[in-house]
Amino acid sequence: MKALKYLLFIVLGLATLWLLLSFFAKKSYRIERSMEIEAPREIVYEQVRLFKNFTNWSPWHFMDTTMKTSIEGPDGEVGTVYKWNSTHKKVGVGYQKIVSVSPERIDYEVDFGLDTSQSYFLIQGDSQMTKITWVMDMHLPFSMRVGGLFTDINAFVGEDYEIGLVNLKKYCEALAPKKYRGYVVRETERPITHYAALREVVDFQDIPQFFTENIGKVMEESSKAGAKMMGNPSGFFWSYDTVAMNTDMAVAIPLDKQVKTANDVQIISIGGKALLIEYLGDFALTAEAHGAMDDYLADKKLKYVPPTIEEYVTGPEQEPDTAKWLTRIIYFVAADSSAVKK
Repeated sequence: MKALKYLLFIVLGLATLWLLLSFFAKKSYRIERSMEIEAPREIVYEQVRLFKNFTNWSPWHFMDTTMKTSIEGPDGEVGTVYKWNSTHKKVGVGYQKIVSVSPERIDYEVDFGLDTSQSYFLIQGDSQMTKITWVMDMHLPFSMRVGGLFTDINAFVGEDYEIGLVNLKKYCEALAPKKYRGYVVRETERPITHYAALREVVDFQDIPQFFTENIGKVMEESSKAGAKMMGNPSGFFWSYDTVAMNTDMAVAIPLDKQVKTANDVQIISIGGKALLIEYLGDFALTAEAHGAMDDYLADKKLKYVPPTIEEYVTGPEQEPDTAKWLTRIIYFVAADSSAVKK
């Protein structure tokens, strides 16, 4: 009887200790992990915004590929609920509800069968690199707070976050277009456009001066002929001779219509299948981007059709920072005689 009495005291003591520890133990834990992904922000954003894409990268789907899931509401919109049911002990039963959506942040209400917690993704980046941060403010129910004292919650849950972000990185980078020397080359179809151009063979060192001295003349002759400039000033390049250190080039502007010009200004009409690189930086430092075009042509076994066009979208007149100057580099390629020049 005494043994039973002592056992009762021990049980009551442990229960009291457990209650006291529960009152003073942490009830909330912040889990946060980040990853840089070499893919456009839009690709990463769509993978984490839409519940239907979770199977592509979610660590818990890889733990149990047979779990039952459902999406209640329009996917990716506020109020939509994603539910799962798994026999895997680390996945279990729960739901995730979208609370708010913005271009750089998506907030959720999450319940893993323990207690309601808040979670969110931060998605920051551009057309080449994305940084994603996955955060959860995890709340433990009263009955499990003591267990939190003896478990590294951050490491336990954070491991799953790390695996999920690695999966996301692999998947998004596989979706992203292949890069050539760090540049994305896009295939496009350019409409036939009429350019007024003044063409000469120019030494490399004299290219900026040639452009500056003749752009006004090309614009003036176009206006006299009754045409309007309809786009950005451009440079046309037929050759790039590294032995003679010169280039056969033209200063050109796109026109709203085809006209007859005078005083060495000619009309060049060109369009068709083309390759495009959007280059940011100093006009004089485009060599690597042109090298990327050469690599793409070789990789895709495409035939280049001169001239190359450099379309100067942003320059010193609009932006003092050379790193923000935008140049569209355009290479025409042969495809059923689509490139037309006159």
